[in-house]
Amino acid sequence: MAKSTTGKTAAAKKPAAAKKSTKKATPGVPALAPAGELARLSGPSKFTLFNLLGQPRGYYLVEPHELDRGEAPGDAKSVAHSVIVVDRSGSMYSALAETKETLLKILTLDEYAQYNLLVTLISYSSQGDVACHFERVPIREIMKKDSRYQKDIKSIQTSCATCISQGLKLASEKVKAGELTAITIHTDGYANDPSSTSEAATLLKLCDDMKGKDVFVNTLAYGDYTDFRLLSRIANAGSGSCVKAGNIGAVYASLYNSTKTLGSSVTPPIEVPLGGYDYQVFVSRGAGRVNGTAGPLSIRGLKAEDDAIVYKYKKLTKAEYDKSAAPVEQTSEAVFAFAKGHLAEGGLNTAKYALGSTFDATLVGVHARALTNNQVAALSQDLDTLLADPAQLGTHAVLDQVPVNKKIPFLTLVNLLDANRGNFVINREALTAVYVRRGLKRLQGVRNDDGTVTEPWLKTEFVSEDKYIPISSFDVNRNTSTMNMLLTRKVRLVPTAGGAPITEVAGIKLDNLSTFNNYTLVGDGELTVPYLRIKISDKSLFDKLANEGVLEVDGQPAGKYSADQEYTLRLDQLPVVPPFEGAVELDGVFDELARLKVLSSLCAAHLKEASDELSAEQVEELKKHYLSKSLFLSFPTTNPYVKLEDALADGSVDTRTSYKIDIGNKSILNLSKLHSANKFLDRMYEVIGADGKPVDKPAFEDVLDGTVTYKHKTLSARTKVTKVDDLMKALFDDFLGLRPNGETVKLLAGVGAEKLAAIVKGRASGKQPDRKEFVEALADARKKLDARSDALFADKLSALVFYVGATGLLPDEVEAKAQSADALAAKYPELAFSKDEKEGTFFEVGDTILSVYAKTEYFSRDKE
Repeated sequence: MAKSTTGKTAAAKKPAAAKKSTKKATPGVPALAPAGELARLSGPSKFTLFNLLGQPRGYYLVEPHELDRGEAPGDAKSVAHSVIVVDRSGSMYSALAETKETLLKILTLDEYAQYNLLVTLISYSSQGDVACHFERVPIREIMKKDSRYQKDIKSIQTSCATCISQGLKLASEKVKAGELTAITIHTDGYANDPSSTSEAATLLKLCDDMKGKDVFVNTLAYGDYTDFRLLSRIANAGSGSCVKAGNIGAVYASLYNSTKTLGSSVTPPIEVPLGGYDYQVFVSRGAGRVNGTAGPLSIRGLKAEDDAIVYKYKKLTKAEYDKSAAPVEQTSEAVFAFAKGHLAEGGLNTAKYALGSTFDATLVGVHARALTNNQVAALSQDLDTLLADPAQLGTHAVLDQVPVNKKIPFLTLVNLLDANRGNFVINREALTAVYVRRGLKRLQGVRNDDGTVTEPWLKTEFVSEDKYIPISSFDVNRNTSTMNMLLTRKVRLVPTAGGAPITEVAGIKLDNLSTFNNYTLVGDGELTVPYLRIKISDKSLFDKLANEGVLEVDGQPAGKYSADQEYTLRLDQLPVVPPFEGAVELDGVFDELARLKVLSSLCAAHLKEASDELSAEQVEELKKHYLSKSLFLSFPTTNPYVKLEDALADGSVDTRTSYKIDIGNKSILNLSKLHSANKFLDRMYEVIGADGKPVDKPAFEDVLDGTVTYKHKTLSARTKVTKVDDLMKALFDDFLGLRPNGETVKLLAGVGAEKLAAIVKGRASGKQPDRKEFVEALADARKKLDARSDALFADKLSALVFYVGATGLLPDEVEAKAQSADALAAKYPELAFSKDEKEGTFFEVGDTILSVYAKTEYFSRDKE
């Protein structure tokens, strides 16, 4: 239990008093405010929760409460149990040797000789591949020279994928009443076997099932390819701590602290009810613990000498806040703890808002852009460091208001660059030097049955070695937090063995060949290049970029324009997405996107053009030269490994989790459920030719001359008419002039496609358009429909997709509970789910359904 403090600190050891701040959240020019040691509250205070634009989002009263601890056992030698759960998936290939050595060092320290400590060692890899190497062995037995338990540790070898839940489940089964148990989970990867969704749900449920028992769960995240957010949630739910182990020293320190705790006199488990508050956070500097929850707190494994305080937060109205006599304390331990507690639970936006509300410009400047696992881990580490060492605040720049990052968001910058593609060129050599690839490596060639690779007999050479080249396009993915930059370069075909360039194949000239290189500037929310080196040919573009503060020359802000000057375009200091303001409004967005897609598909189907007729011999000869009929180069490629399982086991290939986001409504799950134009034509309509007979396999590109008529098809009893059919049929009926309803005409007029709107109106009265006029109107309409769709996505969805794609979470501004496919299908029977979609997580936002799917991605790693 916890009781309120009245004038005295809740800590066992009173920290040095911090100078009280006179900071006020006032608009205007930020100024430095007095800052000393981080204050631990001794009485009630209040603070405003601001967003990162400095706008109030909430008001809180916070009260410190002492823990009502039971008496610690007098005998420090009471039985304790350490369950060590080690990842031996293939990605641990490089780290496993040091991990085993560290385990041996920890478990053979002389100081543990008197501990009544039992040790269990578990290791895990793919689902079903979990092993208990030894169980409940006294640490004194492990310490004996050349013990079989030491040999068991040394014998652990890497295997394949990562199924953490089986390790935690087996560990939880080893917990016994009457003894303190510490479970320590080691991993360097993502829990994604059998799936990320099922793993996260199982792990958190296992932690929940252990509440009330005398057990705590610590997690150790190795390296930069770990799902730190999930490990942090596990530790928070398990009353433990999560450590990002950048090196083996951090692993040693974490294990050492856990073992020392188990060998000490600890207080019994403490359950702290939430009471009449909205949130609470437990903080112990000595134990290195910060655990937050909007429910009851379960605190286990606390040593008698550890300091301990619980902050309880109550959300107030603005009127209640103004009326409260509690002093304003924005830069206090309670506000930093509020940030850390929400971060550990997965409330990233609230955590960043709380950080901004402390007015700590040093930490906000570094972490306001945090989205990805590594960025969240860095934020978590810095919060832990400050909360453990309050004197560090004195070295930070603390302002009198929220430090607002006024730099242009990355997505907004890309839109500006895309609109000015012809006004700058990029230094491709500088790009290649800093670019970080994220996918699987590929080898050019064909894998033979014996495992060898036969390389192509041709290769490409660049026509010129231009240092600066223009950007062809920027492409923002609509379903993931990914943005690509396309570069195109002229090439020629030459024999790999040497010889003259091939300029002609089967009578077809090859004087306009190009290669297309996609560079992922942002992948799963992670920036892959810190900067671009560019030359600018238009002063107005220079002025815009310079005014945004993103151009540098020799590390200094660019102040003077020159067409010959190479500028550094800084990307690594920009927020990927702008801060969310207010509610996320999505009502009607899917319906408009769906209608735009249907009409665009209709236009595209009519405009499909047949390529120039080539003979079978010409097509075959082009294939031999790795060329398509359209003269696109396509060399065969293969993986650098023979078997994926072997590559996973030896660490050359690893996995991570990416997130795909879809938008739908309560009848249609996503845009992919829409049929193509020609498929829907065949599904719902009959096309009658000039001879009065139905056309077999009708396609819109074949009926541009207007010599056909349309009628509704008589559907068989097996054809189930869905909401997709209803939506598309209304548009098709209007477009084809069968049952004019004005829907297509209205949508076309709304995007400015007046020519096609007039033609559709004419068809309703039986007037057929001229072919040339029809084609021009279709092309014009398609361009405008796609432009409107792109603009709608950029305005309403792009930032949201980037946020969710980087975090797997909805922003805190979106108040929606996660639902399973089964729960959603029970509410909305019209929805259809594929097998993969059933693994998703779904959120209702107004009339919109947001779907989030976790997907396992493979990527190449250099073995160390």
